[in-house]
Amino acid sequence: MPHPHHQAVVARRFGAPPEVLRLEDLPTPELGPGEARVRMIASPINPSDLIPVTGAYASRTDLPFVPGFEGVGVVEKVHEAADQALLGRRVLPVGFAGGWQQQKVTPLEWLIPVPDGLSDEQAATAYINPLTAIRMVEAHANPATKRAVVDAAGSAIAPIIAHLLKARGIEVIGLVRTARRLDTSLFDQVLPTCHPDWERALGSVDVAFDCVGGDLGTRLGRLLSPGGALVHYGLLSGAPLDPTLWEERPDITVDLFRLRGWVHGVDKQSLHDAFATAFGLIREDAIRTNVQASFPLGEFARAIELATAFGSNGKVLLQP
Repeated sequence: MPHPHHQAVVARRFGAPPEVLRLEDLPTPELGPGEARVRMIASPINPSDLIPVTGAYASRTDLPFVPGFEGVGVVEKVHEAADQALLGRRVLPVGFAGGWQQQKVTPLEWLIPVPDGLSDEQAATAYINPLTAIRMVEAHANPATKRAVVDAAGSAIAPIIAHLLKARGIEVIGLVRTARRLDTSLFDQVLPTCHPDWERALGSVDVAFDCVGGDLGTRLGRLLSPGGALVHYGLLSGAPLDPTLWEERPDITVDLFRLRGWVHGVDKQSLHDAFATAFGLIREDAIRTNVQASFPLGEFARAIELATAFGSNGKVLLQP
């Protein structure tokens, strides 16, 4: 009997994603003790999926590499010696990459059951951005926090951060690269950084949420009030923060937040509690992720092109 195969988007060397990613037929692995096989339904394209492909984290990225840190699927098979309770259930297989394929084998302890009432689109995007926003705001928005700034205000995560901050009564300023149409309802003010006086217009803030890094992230650190916090959680510019920032501003906190570190560092009950919070906010429509398009797995190149285009409005999903 031939061994079952499935399709996957695979990188066998590091480089620019359009150049090194290929659609391949892979053998579907047998299940080991405590494992389940998940048929993937939808998986979004996030910057955190593409950065490892470039080799930025080569020391901790094994090749061949299947991107996709989040997504939703259905449990199709559970190892015979394990609890079968999740068989047939929709789940989020978290903890590891591999969402951009038709079948993903995941340890049962890393499967998060999806509650009824959430669409596949909502479930597929319920992990990376919602949990990142929830954890960062919980850690750095305290009763003394009055003003916050969020860069890349047109990104998918920025409105989630803004909503959580506004719910705490905090003034939120969003930064964008250029003046463009943007839903400003969750921001008290939106400033384009192409204007030479944006720093003066922004003034001092208590906390800055930075997913850009480089010159912009460094400038935000310098604008912080004494005792403020720079929460650095992304590297869209491709450049790190200027190391002189730590010398210039010893009075501030710089949190190099990485969701993966938190997810792998907490107990499973805390992880499930965080997802319960995210699911509740999504059900209440308190936070939402706009999905602009979905593509079959074979059209991953078009999907990546749309997802990474400047001004892209919403998440792009792959549907294996």
